[in-house]
Amino acid sequence: MVVPRRYVPARGDVVWLSVTPQTGDEQAGRRPALVLSP
Repeated sequence: MVVPRRYVPARGDVVWLSVTPQTGDEQAGRRPALVLSP
């Protein structure tokens, strides 16, 4: 059986975040984010 490795983003990677729920005027949905520190 092969166990998949857990993804750990490195500094400089662009990852997608799901920012829900929103309140007020905040942006919601899927947004790209830059990793500054692992």
